[in-house]
Formats: sequence, C-alpha cells, structure tokens
Amino acid sequence: MNLCKCHHVPPTGVFIKEKTYNWEYVIDAVAVTDENDNKLIFDEITFLWYFAKLING
Repeated sequence: MNLCKCHHVPPTGVFIKEKTYNWEYVIDAVAVTDENDNKLIFDEITFLWYFAKLING
C-alpha cells in the first residue's frame, strides 16, 4: 500500500489537509483515493503539488 499526505487541498475530490491517503500508479499518472473512496487521477507534477509520498506508510 502506498500512502501520501495532503499538503495542499486540490480543487477536485474531497481531501483534508495533513491527512494521509492511498495512491497508486496508473498509466502516465497517479490515482489517489479521496474521502469518498473515489479514485482521482493526477499527472505526476500535479500530484506532487498537492501530496507528499510517505516512506513506510
């Protein structure tokens, strides 16, 4: 399981700043599961603008 922490709230989806979320790689992008269990797709640069990947969960 890959975890990330939201450090800026993106304009799409339901995310809470400083909370952790599951993410996974998809073709040419990253999918993050939000508070409503929806998978939102971000390109790598946009993903890093809003989230930080966590090492060891």
